Amino acid sequence: MDIPLKNLEGKSTMKKILYPLALALSVNAFADNHEEAPEPEEMTLPDFSAMVQMLPEDDIGLLGRFHFATGTTDFDAAREFYRKLGYGTSQGGFPLTNTHQMAQALGMDVCQYELVKGEVLMLDDSLNSSAAIDLLQWKIPFDDAPPYELPNHIGMAYAAFLTTDLAADMAYLKSEGVEFLSDEPYGIPGDRFAFFRDPEGILYKLMETAPPHGDPEEDMHIVAMPHLGINVSDFDTSLAYYKRLGYTNVKPLPETGTLEEARAYGLDQPFKIKGADISLGRGDNNVIRLVQWIEPFNPEPAYPPPINRIGIDRIALPVAHLDRAVKILKDEGLEFLSEVAPCCSGTGEDEFGIVHLIDPDGVFLELIGTIDKRKSEPQPAHCPPLEIKMPAS
Repeated sequence: MDIPLKNLEGKSTMKKILYPLALALSVNAFADNHEEAPEPEEMTLPDFSAMVQMLPEDDIGLLGRFHFATGTTDFDAAREFYRKLGYGTSQGGFPLTNTHQMAQALGMDVCQYELVKGEVLMLDDSLNSSAAIDLLQWKIPFDDAPPYELPNHIGMAYAAFLTTDLAADMAYLKSEGVEFLSDEPYGIPGDRFAFFRDPEGILYKLMETAPPHGDPEEDMHIVAMPHLGINVSDFDTSLAYYKRLGYTNVKPLPETGTLEEARAYGLDQPFKIKGADISLGRGDNNVIRLVQWIEPFNPEPAYPPPINRIGIDRIALPVAHLDRAVKILKDEGLEFLSEVAPCCSGTGEDEFGIVHLIDPDGVFLELIGTIDKRKSEPQPAHCPPLEIKMPAS
């Protein structure tokens, strides 16, 4: 049954965040015939049970990318930085503590985790629906090890921002003390890029794909997040894995790069890769840039569990029905970090759940979606009573 958007009052925080995503994806993600969209006040949440009935038996029903998650040592400072990039709106309200199941879902061997602060940040007027960032400051447990140094590290190495005026954005960010990996972008106006670090050292690619045309009165001109860079140790193995999940559109990348291009990546030698832009064949059509670095090669593995790092350590991928998707993938022998955890009220009685797939290189892929109703589980006997702390209003 469709739920009118005007009835959002009283819905869970997770549902409030998923409404815009669901609307962006819509039932038309599985249909060929499109009808004219209704007026916003009449829009409804797509019926995911109907979507499930339309799926082939082996299709997990992957719909898009909800967000990627990254940690920070200073939430307020990081939040202010992302506002400067264009992330003016956000959704908070998640509990700062949660159930033992939620801790397990993040690979944490604790009775309860605790956040200092956390919000899902949204890029204002984004051209795509897959630009959200889950910004978290962890308290218990917390790993303050630095993020990846360069964009060729195995794992989720960086996210790409699309700008309409790269030169203006670089000038503004440099005036704010932001570090770039190269003095100048690589390429020509309308087809160029540069890498920078956020205040925590997390890597981002700033790219321009059309002649500069942004509003000269604005400081920044970011309009979308075109892809997320994931580096792997064996391209063919990882490509088969991600195609199995639904990333079936494959566009090969050039296999070599000059020294000039390499310097934009912070590298000091020409490079050789095997890679492709892979995109979801439906829904939001989000793109992953999947790359095996051959020369130079960094053998260091991706971030290990738990998922509480500074750096891009997971992406959240909504599916039509989580329990169904997990059963399909477990039957095929795919590895998970834990069992499904009801998310995210702290009651354990949620209608949504999360679980993390582990890709061939140890990268965490968070599947989220509706789950079958289950009884809440008590805290383990060795744990103190559950205490749910909410953020300040």
